[in-house]
Amino acid sequence: MSTPPDDRDPWEVDPTLVRNQGALTTSEGTVWIASAAVAAALVGAMLLALWWQLGSGLALVGALATVALLLVMIVVRYAARRRRTRLATLAALFWLMVLADFGIVLAVALGG
Repeated sequence: MSTPPDDRDPWEVDPTLVRNQGALTTSEGTVWIASAAVAAALVGAMLLALWWQLGSGLALVGALATVALLLVMIVVRYAARRRRTRLATLAALFWLMVLADFGIVLAVALGG
């Protein structure tokens, strides 16, 4: 006995595609906030340690920017109505935070 052919577009049902991942389709956004909070705590502590040890103002600015981005993410989590828009915005803000922190740590390490 064979199964009837599936009339749906294979691109729409493929669970391995990024656009079909649960974190971008079914989540409420809490997972992005939790991930960002862990990253912010770790990176923020490192940036504060760099500021404390090296006296780098850039590290302090990076720590404050990290906290600010985390707060923006929390506001977006509760203010955005449409799920897809909310999740895409949270993902973009998370990666902005990670990449900005990486750039700041590199700049401090290189003596900036």
